Amino acid sequence: MQISIALPASLIGVSEDLRVKTFRAGLVGRAAAIFMVDEVIVYLDDYSRRSLENQRVFSKLLNYMVVPQYLRKIVFRKEEELRFAGLLPPLKIPSHTVPSSLKHVAPGGFRLAAVVKESAKKIVLEAGLEKRLIAPVPESPLQPRVGDIVLARVEDPRRLLATIVSPTHSPFYLGYRVSSPRATLGELLKKAEGVKIGTSKYGGLFWSRLRELKALASRGGRMLIVFGSPSMGIREMLARENMRVDDAFDIVVNTVGEQGTETVRTEEALYITLPLIASLVRGYVGLEAV
Repeated sequence: MQISIALPASLIGVSEDLRVKTFRAGLVGRAAAIFMVDEVIVYLDDYSRRSLENQRVFSKLLNYMVVPQYLRKIVFRKEEELRFAGLLPPLKIPSHTVPSSLKHVAPGGFRLAAVVKESAKKIVLEAGLEKRLIAPVPESPLQPRVGDIVLARVEDPRRLLATIVSPTHSPFYLGYRVSSPRATLGELLKKAEGVKIGTSKYGGLFWSRLRELKALASRGGRMLIVFGSPSMGIREMLARENMRVDDAFDIVVNTVGEQGTETVRTEEALYITLPLIASLVRGYVGLEAV
């Protein structure tokens, strides 16, 4: 089952200081990588210029984090929103820690690479090595274009030969993908497929809803976990769109339980919720825990 998380653009908008925005985005990227989230969705709080700008900056910072360091100069230009990118913590996921020298690359090894040139018969890949790799043009549906990041299997390091393969063939976690739909929470949920879980202090306690959660996880497919904003929970956000949480979600849970603080910040809720959900989806939590 794939795990997607949805967060509001305003999560980084609590301050106009780009350093603060960068720091908060870094917390989200690390949480997503630690618990092997498949997709991070940044939705709009509203259609104001500020919300649209926060969504753009948030998405850019998350994308920057997940791209391997050896490809960043190719993928990203010098942009204002990346001015404090040095504050972003490294993810150190497997796709970021591959060998940087051809002599240490084993035949059959996988790594992410950027398409830098294409022709009718071959594709040239920048893969963070001393020399670029050459791959034959893959069959449909894989049709990479210049600038795309692809998964390459190094067939012969000495001859610089590689094959472009589907990300589903990767033996390790490649990182999350970032989506930034032009949609508010209600609009996002109306189009979302799969299991939808809301997180709220008004929801049922996680452990008391474990049987229901296990049943939902057994459906397979995709699980979307939704978080509210720093100033407004999902119940209030949906009320603005004339929607009820009970209608919008399969289940709404409180993963914190009794809390010693008046509020729990969204980024804090991430680090509390994701280990519980990830363990549930991957079968580490059984009904005997009830």
